Amino acid sequence: MEATLTLLGISGKILLLQIIPFFLALFGLHFIIFKPMLASLKEREENIHGFKKTAEGMQGQVEDKVAELEEKLAQARAEAASERSRLKAEAAAAESEILGAARERADVIISEARAELARDREAARQQLTASAQELSAAIAAQILGRKLGS
Repeated sequence: MEATLTLLGISGKILLLQIIPFFLALFGLHFIIFKPMLASLKEREENIHGFKKTAEGMQGQVEDKVAELEEKLAQARAEAASERSRLKAEAAAAESEILGAARERADVIISEARAELARDREAARQQLTASAQELSAAIAAQILGRKLGS
């Protein structure tokens, strides 16, 4: 090796004197730059993993809350449907009651009208009967030429 270095014009002592500052600089750079940079990169990687785990945990919590809210929403919808059904039933009952009362009033009015018509018809029948008797007596008297007596 010394022959190769001599051919190149490099002395072994000078090479040794140049290698020592190189390794000292390398050693110094390791502690000054590389070690803190590697520690910083490692901390950064740990933070990233920690934040990912935190985000995953939060995502799980969000999914749980969403599921809980969807369940509450479904329950609220069911309650609303139940309330709507109850109100429809109450409205139908009220409508039935109102219609029943209206039918009763209509039946009363119709029966009163029928009774009044029956009275009017009976009065008209009696009046027509009396008029018919008078008219038949007048016709008979005119045909016979004399007044009929009772």
